[in-house]
Amino acid sequence: MNKILKAVPIALLLAGASSLVGAAGISNLSGQSCGGDTGTWHFVNNQTGGAGAGTLSATWSSGNTCTVTASKVLGSTQHFYCTASGTLLGASTNLPGKLVLSDFSCETVKTCDPKTEVCTCDPKTQICK
Repeated sequence: MNKILKAVPIALLLAGASSLVGAAGISNLSGQSCGGDTGTWHFVNNQTGGAGAGTLSATWSSGNTCTVTASKVLGSTQHFYCTASGTLLGASTNLPGKLVLSDFSCETVKTCDPKTEVCTCDPKTQICK
């Protein structure tokens, strides 16, 4: 009886660890940054084995976070997009495969001073030009 009770926690530990084995962490993290500008970040998870749409979670030095489902699933490849500023600190999915930052582009958000110029504001983004 004592041997069975000792084996149960070990079996539970191994079962929990095996659920993490399938998760993909970013493999090409190297200090990618938009600084204070806002960027669009495109992540691709390859070699998912044809899994259904997964979830990506990412964090940046600015405090921005992003948790999204795949925007596109093509066979064993999934695409994810996030908008954030700062330096990318990490990203992972809940799927197996190889997660990479495919590309990112940064844009300076220009503010408009209505005291000195005519401003046109986008009501969706609250950004004025």
